Amino acid sequence: MEIMELSLPASNPLVHAYLTDPLNMKIFFDYHPHHRDVFQKRYEKLKVRNFEREKLVHYLFQYHKRFDQADLSLQNIEKLKDPKSVVVAGGQQAGLLTGPLYTIHKIISILTLAKQLQEQLGVPVIPLFWIAGEDHDFEEINHVYVYQNERIQKKAISQVPFKKQMVSNIEIDKSKCRRWFKEIIETYGETEHTNLILNILEELLDRSRTYVEFFEQIVMTLFHNSGLVLLNSADKGLRKLEKSHFRKILHQNEKIYEAVEKQQQLLRQNSFQPTIEMKQHSANIFIHYDDERFLLLRDQNKFVIPEIDLKLTKEELEERLEHSPNSFSNNVITRPIMQELLLPTLAFIAGPGEIAYWAELKGAFHVCDLDMPPVIPRLNMTILERHIETDIEELNLSLDEIFHQKIKQLKENWLREKEPLHFEPLVEEAKEKIEQIHSQLREAALEIDKSLEPLLKKNAYFIESQLSFIQHAVKKKVNEKFEAELNKFKRIECSLAPNGLLQERVWNIFYYLNKYGLDFLKLLQQETYTFNGKHKVVKI
Repeated sequence: MEIMELSLPASNPLVHAYLTDPLNMKIFFDYHPHHRDVFQKRYEKLKVRNFEREKLVHYLFQYHKRFDQADLSLQNIEKLKDPKSVVVAGGQQAGLLTGPLYTIHKIISILTLAKQLQEQLGVPVIPLFWIAGEDHDFEEINHVYVYQNERIQKKAISQVPFKKQMVSNIEIDKSKCRRWFKEIIETYGETEHTNLILNILEELLDRSRTYVEFFEQIVMTLFHNSGLVLLNSADKGLRKLEKSHFRKILHQNEKIYEAVEKQQQLLRQNSFQPTIEMKQHSANIFIHYDDERFLLLRDQNKFVIPEIDLKLTKEELEERLEHSPNSFSNNVITRPIMQELLLPTLAFIAGPGEIAYWAELKGAFHVCDLDMPPVIPRLNMTILERHIETDIEELNLSLDEIFHQKIKQLKENWLREKEPLHFEPLVEEAKEKIEQIHSQLREAALEIDKSLEPLLKKNAYFIESQLSFIQHAVKKKVNEKFEAELNKFKRIECSLAPNGLLQERVWNIFYYLNKYGLDFLKLLQQETYTFNGKHKVVKI
């Protein structure tokens, strides 16, 4: 493998500013991500804080017993007892077959940075990946994209939850899931690795009751030799550790709400748009009722859930928390705070969307007497296969122009260079001239009889359509003449910029595992990466 770096502008203006000028982003973040002693400063602050390490280790140890080949993970969990130990954390939703490639890239980012910081600081740094099992939008995770029948297709599983459940509670319809992932792998084509992958997925599915468990089993199998530690934010066992932290968040809920509002106003004053849509008077905590999830709101001196006409006093809410902590869960605002209260987080690995909404949370952290950890942009990667690189070379293109321009435009430019005569401008010119002549004829004919107008318009449309027919016929011949080259453009676009997006936002890791084998991920992890905000193109 070989890695080259490209500077690609982030689509979100705030993320672009954070990557290019983080010093001026201090009003939104507590740490400069690229400052040479940022992690030493953060470590010094963590050393004076207290964490319930014994309880955390006991919980994580029990949780990870379900996974095979988890020895290194268990060793890392044991290290959390050491008061000097810290974590590099990051997370994602539990996508089917791990979802888009960026989930894999985030895990590699966590593993890589943890290893680098352990060497730098000389203390145990544990890579921890939390799963947003609390989320209830199943449609966000119930699919992958494949290339089939000459186009990119979204392949969703046919199971539909009946309630607004947490994904962590949705039980898998195993027959549907098995049929679904076989169809997915089939689109990748049969290779020497296909049967092994299908057998592994079959086995992992048999071990799983929910979609989150299936996600966990796949991740721990793919990264079994890495020491990765998982944390499911929706797990009932975790709620026992979180009870006191939920109480603190609930006590401060109004101040947290006001702090986020203030930070959002600050964003607007600096020409940025907030991304969090905070419901008015939100307590930023969910309550679970009859296996559904409802946002808790403040109403004067009470807490309410209008959808089910539930009203609770502060005392009643605290009693519910004491006896039923599993009926509480965090939202996008309080989950980062809960993470900070639970874990000695040396750094948080964030995708572009997370960087954008974490910029709204600095004040909320401070309300809870916490610093926001250093927010480190995850590694952004594109996998460049050898046959695609060959296509690029044969078309005399560069990676830089491919990533900075639309493939369609590059193709049109290439065709214009190859065509001896630029036919389209000639057709457009002919259309204009004929329309001028025809409009004079129409005017003259209408002087004779106004009722001829529909016939004249139809005739004008017919003449223009005939010119378009000639244009399409010529274009078809050009395409046939350069069919081999145009197919190369199509392959490049499909691989590197599917649907006009970055590869990591569309394709799934199992395409590459099916083609190159399970060692593909191990090789990807072994590369040397720099967290400099640049896009990594990994040549294989």
